[in-house]
Amino acid sequence: MIRLVEHRPEWAEEFRAEAVRLRAHLGDRVVDLEHIGSTAVPGLVAKPILDLGARAAPGADPCGLAEAVAPLEYGQLRSGPANHGVYVRMSPDGARTHILHVFAFDGWDTCPQRLFRDRLRHDADARRRYGELKTRLAATLTDGREYTAAKRDLVETLLNEERAARGLPPTAAWDK
Repeated sequence: MIRLVEHRPEWAEEFRAEAVRLRAHLGDRVVDLEHIGSTAVPGLVAKPILDLGARAAPGADPCGLAEAVAPLEYGQLRSGPANHGVYVRMSPDGARTHILHVFAFDGWDTCPQRLFRDRLRHDADARRRYGELKTRLAATLTDGREYTAAKRDLVETLLNEERAARGLPPTAAWDK
């Protein structure tokens, strides 16, 4: 079973605290850090995992920050997407608690995760549709990859609605 919880306002403060920790260790290797994912969308059910998006500094390798985040107990997820760096922090019982996504400097403005988050934040109908789908899937699926794959069509639709609103061409949904 996929565990979803109601939105928690304290996730915003948890993001801010984690961003301070990350900035201290990453220094000038990142130039932006934002709260992304479902925990960044008030009113949306979410897995209780904090997603953070970072924009790598010009010339910095988004996949080359494992050593810098290791003291914060993040490990690099090598089986993740090939288009950005992914670093995961786990609880003592082995559950994911934080996921740091690091994107190349020049891809930040059109980053699908950021655009999708923005769509959900400003479009109540999109947020409702996505929340309902997540809830229905979480009640019937037990595999996280299946859950993610089953959301793909709606994610792509909403992402491309946001891209169109910004004058951007459609794209295939990422691995979400």
